[in-house]
Amino acid sequence: MRLVSHRTLIALIVVCVASFAHGEELASPAWASKVDAAVQHCLAHDEAPSASVAIVLDGRVAYVKSYGQAHLAPALPATVTTRYQLASLSKTFTAQALLCLEQDGKLSLNDLVTRWLPGLTGADQVKLRQLLNQTAGYPDHYPQSYPAGPRGRTVTSDQLLAEWGHHPLLFAPGSQWRYSNMNYAIAGRIAEKAAREPLFRFMQRRIFAPLGMSNTVDLDDVKSAAASDAIGYERPALGTLQPAPEGRGWSFGAGQVVSTAGDVARWDAAFLEKKLLAPAQSEEQVTPPKLPSGALAPYALGLFVSKLGGRTVYSNVGQGLGFLATNRLYPAERAAVVVLTNTNASAAFRHIAEAVEYIAVPASSADAEARVVFLSLQRGEPQRARFSADFNAYLDADRVKAYAQSLGPLGEPQSFVLRDETVADGLVTRTYEIIAGDRRLSASVLVLPNGQIEQFVVQSAAGT
Repeated sequence: MRLVSHRTLIALIVVCVASFAHGEELASPAWASKVDAAVQHCLAHDEAPSASVAIVLDGRVAYVKSYGQAHLAPALPATVTTRYQLASLSKTFTAQALLCLEQDGKLSLNDLVTRWLPGLTGADQVKLRQLLNQTAGYPDHYPQSYPAGPRGRTVTSDQLLAEWGHHPLLFAPGSQWRYSNMNYAIAGRIAEKAAREPLFRFMQRRIFAPLGMSNTVDLDDVKSAAASDAIGYERPALGTLQPAPEGRGWSFGAGQVVSTAGDVARWDAAFLEKKLLAPAQSEEQVTPPKLPSGALAPYALGLFVSKLGGRTVYSNVGQGLGFLATNRLYPAERAAVVVLTNTNASAAFRHIAEAVEYIAVPASSADAEARVVFLSLQRGEPQRARFSADFNAYLDADRVKAYAQSLGPLGEPQSFVLRDETVADGLVTRTYEIIAGDRRLSASVLVLPNGQIEQFVVQSAAGT
């Protein structure tokens, strides 16, 4: 079924963002208009129907707003109470459910799977902790981004485990890291056995209700569905957006939560203020395992963990059929950014999150310096006191002019993201991706042990 053309969709987005951007009753911060403009631009540029955005600052929910269309035909504007599938953002809550049960003495993350589900492959080798940190070795039961084969029908959690929980392990438990939705389907079923109640009911009682997450429901509960829930859209190749149906049950434990950006932000605020778990479980939730190679896995318990530019970020990305979402938490800054979108055919969710981070979240010291240097080069006023003698010599009058004439007209960046950082022989190498004036740029920055900048090279990003 063809719904709308690309041009019509963009026009719908622009009109509907202007007319139907609904915010909660929160004080409007000084940067709100910049956030609005950034979201509008990303939705139109990336051809996404809608987005719901929430921002946590100083440990409290500071901003919640929705943009665009929850349904395209007939048109239904998104509001702050419009619910979206969280997809893999749900894993954070499943992990927390097991941590709560450990805290209650109902289970231990050191338990072997065989204590709870003895018939599964490797059950006498895999620990619950390894399910949650994705080092168990179970293959993924749902690697596709479309409803392949039987995934158009309903399945129960026991049927899911019976079909997929007997495949050979891909590696010895704990020896490698590999993302698998099956790990969380197994973990969710174990949580039910330990809690003696359905997984979502336990999460509702122990997590969602205490935090006032009243708009959070179970994807697999037919009774909880509402006509106002966002419809997820997919795009066949470069065609028009179409609804993306999915059979119930396939996301069990791994992606079954449906919620709003505001509700997710309430969880973020409680997480940042350490109100969710006892200290031991709180620490374990954000501690990645060390692999036999000596490297740390990128994932703790339901959260990715990154440390770049002196900043720690906990995050997750949810990709469901017709939905993409991200939740990014900055513990040192007591800040978070939540973006929910209703298409898996565009990177709007990521572009919005990065733009919001640039506008609203305090920068790390490394990122703040890089931004100051970039803006000074745009103005043709290089920060020479920050540069080494070699870079000052390289940056002669002609090159200063070239930087200013090529970068200045682009205006202030829409986003400024540290993608990579390495340290070797005391030299720090950082790579930034910058979006300014619809140009995607790459900045390669070298910093000497004394803190001086040895290089700040700006080029078009690869592929642009």
